[in-house]
Amino acid sequence: MIKTIIKTISLGKEYKYWMLLAVLLGFLTIGSGIGLMMTSAYLISKAALQTPIYQLQVAIVGVRFFGISRGVLRYSERLVSHNVTFKLLTNLRVWFFRALVSIVPSKTTDLSSGDLLTRSIEDIENLEHIFVRVISPPFIFLSISVLMFYLLNLFSLNYALLFLILFYLSAIGIPFVTYLMSNKLGRKIVLLKSRLKELSIDTLQGFSELAFYNQYGSQVNQFDILHKELVSSETKMSNIQSLHETLTGLMMNVTVILLLITAIPDVTNKILDGVFLSVISIGIMAAFEAVVSIPQAFQYLSKSSESAKRLFDVTNQEIKHSEIPTKDLSLIDTNLIFSNISFSYQKDAVALKDVSFKIKQGNKTAIVGASGAGKSTIVNLITKLWEYDSGDIYLGNINYRNINEINLRNLISVVPQKVHLFTGTIKENLLIAKPNATGNDLIEALTKVDLSEFVNNLPEKLNTNIGELGKKLSGGESKRLSIARALLQNNPILIFDEVTSHVDNITEQNILNSIANFSDEKTVLFITHRLNKMEMFDNILVLQDGRLIAQGNHKELLKTSDYYLKLISAGNSIG
Repeated sequence: MIKTIIKTISLGKEYKYWMLLAVLLGFLTIGSGIGLMMTSAYLISKAALQTPIYQLQVAIVGVRFFGISRGVLRYSERLVSHNVTFKLLTNLRVWFFRALVSIVPSKTTDLSSGDLLTRSIEDIENLEHIFVRVISPPFIFLSISVLMFYLLNLFSLNYALLFLILFYLSAIGIPFVTYLMSNKLGRKIVLLKSRLKELSIDTLQGFSELAFYNQYGSQVNQFDILHKELVSSETKMSNIQSLHETLTGLMMNVTVILLLITAIPDVTNKILDGVFLSVISIGIMAAFEAVVSIPQAFQYLSKSSESAKRLFDVTNQEIKHSEIPTKDLSLIDTNLIFSNISFSYQKDAVALKDVSFKIKQGNKTAIVGASGAGKSTIVNLITKLWEYDSGDIYLGNINYRNINEINLRNLISVVPQKVHLFTGTIKENLLIAKPNATGNDLIEALTKVDLSEFVNNLPEKLNTNIGELGKKLSGGESKRLSIARALLQNNPILIFDEVTSHVDNITEQNILNSIANFSDEKTVLFITHRLNKMEMFDNILVLQDGRLIAQGNHKELLKTSDYYLKLISAGNSIG
């Protein structure tokens, strides 16, 4: 647990001096409170004895000073500590999302979108307490204990030692009790919130299916059970917090009473001026402000450590990026070579086995086969979303393992099987590919996919909102918009992964015609299980059960591959 907390704090190590400043201001704030209460107690006690006003001037100035400084210091401490907290949260969010870039598309995680949402929002927000409520309070407490030991030692070493024992007993004993009570509870609350978010997203996304199968009621009941359990757990956590506040108040009073029992005989024996009884008592009460936050630190420790652990469980899977320090990829040829590539999702689930082929620069290549043959796996390997198990892939004469993913993806545009359009306008979705594109660039890309007329007939044209996930567009319009987005990027390699699936025959023909008209300067890789217009491709790779069983152009394969003939005969029914 401690290692997890330290690792989390290390993500904001550039703010260490700001953290130290926040701790110092926290110490000075409570110290000013102690000074205010002790000088006020002294002033009131001395004034009650009808002490001449000139003898009270120092105390009066002290009350004014500590009163003003406490307010200023409290504001400054809040300003600095919250600024540090927000900066830490910023670092955590950027760090986590940067890790997700390589993790989410890969085969390394089985997390649902609901769980990822919880981790990226709820768990990171749980860590906002890690500095203000977990790290800072113990350091402030230690500083205050030193200050009070010094002040009480001015009166008597016995007072200082007795206070120190009870002060540390309060700061260790009470948190230990509340920690034992809240440790499992804090973890449970984090997990329950995560499960509720997962269930909420699943319910919203699958509402139609739940309605069709008449299971909406059972889903609601499950949600209700989890929600009641969460409310019950949070109520218990709130009760524990109330308990430690009560115990802290009790220990404060016990400390004051024991100090009075020890000090009153000294007053009787004229060793101690009776005025200082109130000074000591009020000072101790003010010092216990540093104790109140210690049990809270332990209470938040379990939630923060569990949330941090859940984040590290994801980021520890982060895929390491390779680098090319000197090569400029834009200057090399874009021949893609697969040499004896094998890949498996698990040891017993082989997706590709000893696959070798070459995609020549400027050629249009199709990869065909039934669903599950390994076609989309090849796309994920080419784009470096996944790492192959054995063999080698080359871009030109450079081994893929030595190519940085970001540099590679500046050469490749992909139209995926499952098109994702973002909530917003047509223009905003296109600009994802090329943020500095002009209006003419956008229209030109839309024209190439026969969408320009459709867009121009819309009331708001490019500024038309397409709704969440592009729901206001048809399936064919969404596919063609995604192709326009890929063309706008103007990369030398274009990959189309099952772009003609789930579209009507007319839309399919339009898409194929658009691809056929692409310049020979583009290297095109077309993944499909619907074998239409195969004669437009320079080379066709035929996959079956993860193996490359034939390759050649359309006419050659019709003569040499019975399996290819079978695919042609099956037509659009495959998959």
